[in-house]
Amino acid sequence: MVDRYLDVLGQINLDELHIQQAFDYYRNRFRESLTAQKFVGNNCSIDVELRDSTAIGYCDRTMGCNIPKPKTAEGAAIRGSLQRVGLVRATGHELFRGCVVFPTFHDNGTVISAVGYRIGRVRSGDKPVVYWRRPEPKAFVDAGMAFAKELAHGQAYH
Repeated sequence: MVDRYLDVLGQINLDELHIQQAFDYYRNRFRESLTAQKFVGNNCSIDVELRDSTAIGYCDRTMGCNIPKPKTAEGAAIRGSLQRVGLVRATGHELFRGCVVFPTFHDNGTVISAVGYRIGRVRSGDKPVVYWRRPEPKAFVDAGMAFAKELAHGQAYH
């Protein structure tokens, strides 16, 4: 029982790490993309405060190519983590694909939410503006407590 609960708590830390790595990756891609930089500079619907941010990112659909393959343990763990927090869909597509991304930070420096503005063509079913909010840690704790209750009632199987 304790091991399973500690696994859930450990996921919180790994998920936080993977969230940070994803936004760091997006920030590096923005720095290398003149197209994304021009989009931010020329788009009057983006607040001036956002345009001046040093944390702006760009999701150019390349992050998945830089994560180990999903068939490896490391790749599956990273991709699973990014799916759990909502940055990658079950299809493997990034939530912010084709977007300039503006993260919002907690006082402790962790990313708590982000908004993305899609560059270029907006495909059918895609939204021109995409919002993401980091899942509350309470959701992970609730999952651990539900498992503990199952164990206490003899309903969990290994």
